[in-house]
Amino acid sequence: MPEKLTAEIITIEVQRFWKAFQDKNGEALTELYSPEAMVFSSSNSRPEPGRLACARRQREYFQPQTTVKVTIGHIDVFLVGDNAAVCGYNFDFDASHVATGLGSNGEEHLHQGRVTQVFCYDNDEHLRIVHEHISLAHK
Repeated sequence: MPEKLTAEIITIEVQRFWKAFQDKNGEALTELYSPEAMVFSSSNSRPEPGRLACARRQREYFQPQTTVKVTIGHIDVFLVGDNAAVCGYNFDFDASHVATGLGSNGEEHLHQGRVTQVFCYDNDEHLRIVHEHISLAHK
């Protein structure tokens, strides 16, 4: 039986997610997602499978010249029984030399972005992201 979920466990998983992203660790990032995960990113108008989102992120952000800095805000966690949780938080994201940047010269500066992630234990008792939605605050 998996460890009972707590807000602290989810907070640690969110931190692991962004550490893997900033460290350009594609394997660690991919392992955080369930094979069935659905992701809504800030740049796509349609959802995509989690593993596909990981591959795209690796292609865009994990190049040797690319730098990424992420700052996450307070993480609110809502536990859904013993095996699942929903969390939400704001983040600032700065990247340079991105392979396909939103801004000019491969620069991306996203401030007060919003993330919702749903974590759930899989059949092997590994905690995985099953749903993720990243959006930008509009002024």
